[in-house]
Amino acid sequence: MNHFKSILLGGLLAAASIAALSQNANAAEFKSEHDHLNRNTEAFNNSKLKLQHERQAREQRARELRERQAREQRARELRERQAREQHARELRERQARLHH
Repeated sequence: MNHFKSILLGGLLAAASIAALSQNANAAEFKSEHDHLNRNTEAFNNSKLKLQHERQAREQRARELRERQAREQRARELRERQAREQHARELRERQARLHH
């Protein structure tokens, strides 16, 4: 009977050891998959941030271009108005000389 108990206890210890080893292997595999997922998530987030930064930079350049074009348009309009005013002054001066 003692021999049978020894064999039975030995088998139970072996089964417990195998279960523990298996559990450790599963935990290590889970951790590896979890770490891999974290790396993928981090890479995805970095990619999103990079795309967002590039979009913001494009929008900033477009905004600056629109502002520069608006300034150039206002400067053009100012020069045209000044030229019209100068022309009108010259016409008035010419008419004043002709009438006196």
